[in-house]
Amino acid sequence: MTNRFLTLYLLVLLLGCSSTGGAPEGSDPAREAPRFRFFWQSDPPEQQKPQSYATIHNLLETDRPMLALYREDVTHQAVTDFFVDLTGDPSTALPMLYYAEQAGLSLSLVFSLVWVESRFSPVAVNENATSIDRGLFQLNSLTFRHLSEEDFFDIPVNTWHGIDFLLWCLAHTDSEYQAVAVYNAGLTRVRAGMTPASTLVYVERIREYRRSLEKRFRQYILNEFPFDTA
Repeated sequence: MTNRFLTLYLLVLLLGCSSTGGAPEGSDPAREAPRFRFFWQSDPPEQQKPQSYATIHNLLETDRPMLALYREDVTHQAVTDFFVDLTGDPSTALPMLYYAEQAGLSLSLVFSLVWVESRFSPVAVNENATSIDRGLFQLNSLTFRHLSEEDFFDIPVNTWHGIDFLLWCLAHTDSEYQAVAVYNAGLTRVRAGMTPASTLVYVERIREYRRSLEKRFRQYILNEFPFDTA
């Protein structure tokens, strides 16, 4: 992977923001999606590397190593590069990283969910019998009926609502995988023990991709910041 430099810039556009009037019961209908835009910069300032990578290797052993290393100055850039390479587009990866970090969510969970939902395609569309799922997080037209067509395909807006909904799912369940089941099938069916078979397959696909992603990330970090064998 190249040592490209990514800097996240936020430009708050003074536009009307979407409300979450169609969000699930119990969420705040007054919450609004901020209108941010994320820009790529390619000229890095020189950054001195530490003499030892012991701290980095210790962070790899934490519960959420991707998030921990994303928050570290010395590894922030490498983690960003990894996810830009994973998604194939900085305009896709940067909002996901930003909002997941702001929410304190596991990066491997968020990126695995989006891979299963849309294969990281911001223009993905899935037509159901009575509704349509759109965008990176496949936001449903009935749940998010307040969003405009433009909103569904606006990457930062779609990402904000997707992560906000995932947070809601996590708050109403006991585990991350119960939460993604609710994300897919809805709280009522999951709580009633009526989780569809298709949702169980969906959850397992997220679990499998996540395991693979975490293994790949670990090896990437060890390659970028190797142990001192001297």
